[in-house]
Amino acid sequence: MAAGYLFLFASIIAFGLLGIFHKVADHPECRPKMTALLLHFWGGVLALIYTVAFDERGLIFPPKVLLIGSCTGLVASLTLFVFQTALKYGKISTSWLIINLTAAVPVLISMLVFKEKIGSTKAMGVGLVFAAMIMLWLDKKADLKKAGLEKSATGGGTIKSKWLPLMIITFVGQGLASSSQKVLVEANVADFVWQFLIVFYWSGFVVILLMSLLREAWPNRREVTTALVMAGCSVIGNASMTLALKTVKGSVAYPASNGSLIMVVLAGILFFREKIHPIGIAGIVCGISAILILVLA
Repeated sequence: MAAGYLFLFASIIAFGLLGIFHKVADHPECRPKMTALLLHFWGGVLALIYTVAFDERGLIFPPKVLLIGSCTGLVASLTLFVFQTALKYGKISTSWLIINLTAAVPVLISMLVFKEKIGSTKAMGVGLVFAAMIMLWLDKKADLKKAGLEKSATGGGTIKSKWLPLMIITFVGQGLASSSQKVLVEANVADFVWQFLIVFYWSGFVVILLMSLLREAWPNRREVTTALVMAGCSVIGNASMTLALKTVKGSVAYPASNGSLIMVVLAGILFFREKIHPIGIAGIVCGISAILILVLA
């Protein structure tokens, strides 16, 4: 049991660092498309190594796993590119919360596609998700209003942000990608998680590679190293959570995993000096509550 909690702690730290390094990748020398390309490349390499070394099923890929992994990789790679672009216009502390709020999308898909009934508790959780997103947008509007006033004082024009439309695309895309675990279960191939991840990462890599051919310069050192760290965090987080769930109950592990969200929010405020307005703080509290309700319901 103690080892399970150690793996859970490692998962929290890994996913928290992944969010923080998304902000680190928001740098003039790190292109969003190249970051997405290299993250999928390194993720594919590390997932392949882990599968060969530790997974008893090895490199066996049922057709359903190939199909689900390819479709998810396509959606997730484009979503990652959009999210990394959105960070140029917004805060990691609120943007990362929206990534976590996509827990509502699998619930809606289960209800609409798989005809599952959801109770009043989950319905409340989904409602809180959208309430949190409205609050986070109001927080962004407060930033835009302040920036607009400062720009008007210097004789500038109106400031517009691309953050909201980009984050809506991210929310939908990440939600669809997150639903892959439910699809794997329904397709009776839930035991092939790591084989799925290999297909997922390499499919995403191919998609971004095709988008980048003849358009992008070769990656620089900062892009390579940043994406390697991000991929390492992603694979370690997934591997640790998988190992933790063997001995730690999901009712404990999933709520505890929100520690990574709090870690990213604190990093945004303390290290990246992001200012969050009272409505944004309320949105973060509302969002965390929504995630806990959806996980525990």
